[in-house]
Amino acid sequence: MYNQKAFEILSSSISSAVFIDEKAKDFYSEKPIDTQIPEEQLSIDLFNTFRDNGKNLTVHKFQKENLNDNKTIDYLFSGKDLILLDWELDNIAGQEYSLQLLSKSIEVPYINFCCIYSRSNNFNEIPLFLTAYFSGLTKIDFENLKNNYNHLEIEEIQDFWNNPEINIIDFFIKNEIVIENLPVESLKENSMEEILMYIYISLNSQKYVILDDNAINHEIIHFDEDSFIVNNTFVLLLRKDDANDKQYENLIKRISNTIVKNKSSFFQLLGLEMQSVFNSNERFIDETILKSSTEALFSIRNHINDDKIFGTIIKKLLLEQATLKLRTAKLKLLESEFLEDYGKTLTKDVDTDNLIQLNTFFNAVTVKSLNEEDFPNLNFGDIFKDNENNYYLCITALCDCYRPKDGNFYFAKGKQLKNKDLALKLGDGAFISFLPNNIVVYWGDLESAKFNNIDKKGIDEDENKYRIRKLTNEIDAYKEFLYKPFFIKPKVFNVKNNKIFNGKIEICEIINNFKINPSCQDIFFYEIEYITTLRSDYVQRIANHAFAHPVRVGVDFVKL
Repeated sequence: MYNQKAFEILSSSISSAVFIDEKAKDFYSEKPIDTQIPEEQLSIDLFNTFRDNGKNLTVHKFQKENLNDNKTIDYLFSGKDLILLDWELDNIAGQEYSLQLLSKSIEVPYINFCCIYSRSNNFNEIPLFLTAYFSGLTKIDFENLKNNYNHLEIEEIQDFWNNPEINIIDFFIKNEIVIENLPVESLKENSMEEILMYIYISLNSQKYVILDDNAINHEIIHFDEDSFIVNNTFVLLLRKDDANDKQYENLIKRISNTIVKNKSSFFQLLGLEMQSVFNSNERFIDETILKSSTEALFSIRNHINDDKIFGTIIKKLLLEQATLKLRTAKLKLLESEFLEDYGKTLTKDVDTDNLIQLNTFFNAVTVKSLNEEDFPNLNFGDIFKDNENNYYLCITALCDCYRPKDGNFYFAKGKQLKNKDLALKLGDGAFISFLPNNIVVYWGDLESAKFNNIDKKGIDEDENKYRIRKLTNEIDAYKEFLYKPFFIKPKVFNVKNNKIFNGKIEICEIINNFKINPSCQDIFFYEIEYITTLRSDYVQRIANHAFAHPVRVGVDFVKL
């Protein structure tokens, strides 16, 4: 049932695609089809079947000069929903061209799917090429890996991959691969399977396309069988099938069947379906506003006399209009019958990091400007971090963020909560936020709770003693919430410029030292870095509690 839903969503969301191949038929050439080049006939078949199904397909005969022609790049990718990209765009040397084009397509934010569509002899090695190119590692990084593990043979790793009975932990111990001693710091957080793949690439690095420096700002989120997620784009591997792909439904079904194998396919398809709903059925402007006049709207604008605030208000109204319309949309992936049926197939236990990541999606969204030259203003819910790992949440009322008074803003101050299991157990019973990169932050003065007093298991500490120590700490934390009032004190900082330039702002804190001298003040300046933005409901809950702090009432009882 999931495969069928995926096919329906994918098919309905595709309206325009492009097929890029150096052997494709040049439609503007008067030459007849060259029967010795299968791609020429495939070009015609794909074009016809897309057209017959009400879809638009652009067929492009690639030339290497296209890579430096921005207008051609815009022509290829602008408004496209699906990219069919040949792997070797100039025989073997064309692998690098394919990677460069793939990178350019990933930079287009609205392209959801890019399909490496090939009959290449090295098709099975394409995942290694993608991993090497989009790893974020440089030639120096791979060279360091190679120098560290040159005692390993490529054939040994291949034999391990071909023998599922061998445990990867045993393989690491046998071959002296110690994660803490990896020469590339960024790899230490990766899985053992991924680390081994990078070591394999390093041992044969001359074969792959590796950048001299970390110039590409793309992130491989994860990969599964025949599919990658790079940034927010699904990159699929699909062999050309001249006989079956001439039928549109066959081709899309092959693509959707590959997509559903990826563990993040549900979220990607859900977002795609929502986007499709807006594109096909919904309007941001309805008859209510159309009955008014442009003059009336501009009278409000002239009254506000601030185009930044006016623009924010209008965009907020449009967003709420879209939200209300989405409430009535019928999404295929949220139908009860499907959810019940698909839920029964999911028997795998979910680990802590996956749950943390889901909570991050629930409570936060990272704001990126659609215009590189437009720096956003400091806003309600923005979270920042300083050099001492303190976190700052802006809880200033939205109207005051629009028009800050004397540059003073209210913030809640927080620290990282390292005990992730405890964070999940406390949930909405505490004032906790889940941030990107599996970071959990608690807000307010929680020193007495000693949340972070969960060190790693000591060398001389057995597992049972460690579990008891960890559980005792968690019980103490629960007591802090169950039996004591919990306060978040709002802190005032002065922000000279509330524009977030290059992801940073400068804040100023004034501390009065009345005990030393009634007129003595210390002034501290901090540069803090933007991390993410909490969704409004989650911020409002924290803000409500913080601003209740100054009006709390304390009472005294005799205690035993």
